[in-house]
Amino acid sequence: MKGVLNKDQIAALGIAGGWTMGLPDFVRYGDLDTYNHVNNKVYHAWFENIRVLYVRSLGVDFEASMEIKPVVRSASIIFNAPMFQDEEYITLCRISRLGRTSFTIDYAVWVAGVLRVTGDSVMVMVNADASAAVPVPDNLREIMITHDGAKTE
Repeated sequence: MKGVLNKDQIAALGIAGGWTMGLPDFVRYGDLDTYNHVNNKVYHAWFENIRVLYVRSLGVDFEASMEIKPVVRSASIIFNAPMFQDEEYITLCRISRLGRTSFTIDYAVWVAGVLRVTGDSVMVMVNADASAAVPVPDNLREIMITHDGAKTE
């Protein structure tokens, strides 16, 4: 993936925390609210972008015909400091927790050595029609544990 940072590239930038994927970008005018800082809903979009990139990198294809697929159960954001137009940033992610049918993806927005925003989403694996939770497949579990250091429950 062009422009996407891996674990080693992130660490080389001095970003601590074991982040496994980073996506550099900059704040656009359309990201701003009436106070001229990034609107809170935009962070959810940034986190969604990196989440989809990351989950696809694990081999998950988001076709409607999938037998099992990950869906968002919950999402939260903590705002540490505002962001403004033209600021360059890196959206970061890693999988921190792994349950039987769910996993947690942590997110952060890094700007010049400071984490401005953090967040997470709990993902649940479901069957094709999303009517029941199903176990996280063993091949994904192994990647989440070995690559991300996800803690198991």
